[in-house]
This record gives sequence, structure tokens and C-alpha cells, in this order.
Amino acid sequence: MAIFSVTYDLIKNKDYAALIGALEDLDTVKVQLSQWLLSADNTTMEVKDHLAQYVDDDDKLMVIEFSKRPQFTKAIKGTKDWLNKHF
Repeated sequence: MAIFSVTYDLIKNKDYAALIGALEDLDTVKVQLSQWLLSADNTTMEVKDHLAQYVDDDDKLMVIEFSKRPQFTKAIKGTKDWLNKHF
């Protein structure tokens, strides 16, 4: 399993429901307003390509694979438990 950070900026007051729904269907946890952690048996490109179908051409989407456990000072509830499960 690989662990990814997924971040996004949806431009011009977009409806986030489609992208958030797609993220919620996966093994994810929301850690900040526009950042999720994702666990998957995929490459970075495969994750990006899958999620790209839920954003428009002017939106920004970034997927980064972690090689070590991320550290943080504060995150949305559930982040620590999710990380404990996956690292």
C-alpha cells in the first residue's frame, strides 16, 4: 500500500461535492480544508488520473506519495487514528 497526499484548489466557486464524494469512496482521511491522505495500491499517476475526472481544466490537483509517516501539529479529527492504522 502506498500513502498519498491529495491537495486541490477548485477555481471560480466550484461545487466540491463530486471530488469530495470520490475521495470519500476511497480509503482516505481529510486532514485540512483542501488536503486528504489516501491509501491505495496505485501509482501517483493513477491516483491523479482517477481524481482528475472530478475537476475542471482550470482547477489545481496535486498528488504526492509519502515514503515516511507525515508529521503535523494539528489536523482534522481522525487524522491520527488513520495514520496509526496505515503506518
